[in-house]
Formats: sequence, structure tokens, C-alpha cells
Amino acid sequence: MKTVSSAAFVLACAFSLDAQLTTTLNHLPDGLDEVRIRNNSATSLVAFVVTVNQRPQSAHSSKAPFVLYSDLLIEPEAKPLLPREERVVIARGMPSSLDALGRPVCHGACSLLEEPIVAAGILTDGTTTGDAALLARLVLRRSNMLQAVETALETLSDAGRHNVPRGQLIEQFRRLADSVSRWYLPPEQQVGCDLYQSIIGKLMDLSDEQAGAPFPPAAFIAQETTTLNRQRVTLLESEPGLADAFLASTR
Repeated sequence: MKTVSSAAFVLACAFSLDAQLTTTLNHLPDGLDEVRIRNNSATSLVAFVVTVNQRPQSAHSSKAPFVLYSDLLIEPEAKPLLPREERVVIARGMPSSLDALGRPVCHGACSLLEEPIVAAGILTDGTTTGDAALLARLVLRRSNMLQAVETALETLSDAGRHNVPRGQLIEQFRRLADSVSRWYLPPEQQVGCDLYQSIIGKLMDLSDEQAGAPFPPAAFIAQETTTLNRQRVTLLESEPGLADAFLASTR
């Protein structure tokens, strides 16, 4: 472990998960806590997960670590962590007081995050780095996303064959979204919720069908199933293989 001090940082603690991945927790003087991750390898990181402890703010506050996932195979907006790149992946804070010059001031009591930080990642070539338990959760998240994709495919295909009314189809996807957004499910099991919500939004945005016209429209079914099938293949062919990773985690 090493400590870094500067005008910007009150405290910075970093440790190496291995030579390829480094995480850093910074407590800034304005009350903001930030977690940085650095890819020290020569290959891009396409997926990673970071957990950091949360300091309870009351007797009833959650003591569960804060978890952040990023995966190019699941989040369209995600960006790979390039070789030698460092990035702020978590930034949390609470209101701080102001000094005589109007500058924000905070002391240790304002901090929301604390060590330890644990992380794991998957590189472009499918090799992995970091904590083994987190790697298992990272791959499990992909498995749950594959299940959501296949469930959405089956639901849309069935609706296309049976001319399901708009309201009924929206309710089907709303129930799917609710089933994976229970408070007691870990984040990697809730991953399909955004997919279901996205399809709900697209169904609501479809123009009103003409009397007697089939719903959902054939063009919509074709477009959505093409996109979902592409994602399904990508997840099935991802490395490390989902089946191999599952078998390894049970040994």
C-alpha cells in the first residue's frame, strides 16, 4: 500500500490486485470520494467490476459494499479501458461546509467510501485479472444478460405470431422487469431490467396501429429480433466461455 499527498488529495490509497490492475481511493477536500482504476497491461480491458466499502451514515444504513460494473457486451455506452489508461469509475460525496473564502471544506466524517477496494476484469483476448470471486460475478452477470436476451426474443417472437395487443405486451415486459429488480437480488441478477425497460419504451413509441393491423408490426419484430440475436451470439461466444467459467466456479 502507498500513500500520496497533494493539494488536491487529502488521502489516496492504492494497491495492486496484480501487475495488470490497480485501484485507488481518493478522499478529496471538497467531500468527494473517488475510486480510480488503472489498466497496467498491454491489452485493453473490456469488462471490469469494482467494489468498495461504504461507511454507514446511520444505524439503518446499508453496510453492503458499493458495486460498479462496466462491460462492453452489456452496456452499449461502455468504453474499453485502454492500456496504461486510468479512469475515475466511482465518484460519491455529500454536502460540505465552506471556509471563509467560500471554498468547500470537508474532513474525514464526510467520506462515504472506505477501503478495502476489490476489482477484477476481462481483457480483450479473454484472459482475466483480479479477484476470483468478482470474476465469477462478472461472468454470472453475462449469463444473466444472456437469459434476459433469450427471454425477450421468445416473448417478442411469440407476440409476433399471436398478434398480442400493445397493452398486454407492455404488461408482459413490465412483469419481466419487475421480476429482476427485487431489492434482495444482487446487481448481477438485475442486469436484464434495463433491456426489458428499453423494449417497453420502444413499444410505447410505436405509432397507433390501424384497425385490423397486426401488432406488434412485423418490421418492428424483425428489427428487434435481429438486434437481440446479434447480442445473443456475442454473449455465447464471449471469452472466458460462460459454461467453462461456471464449471470453474463450482470446483
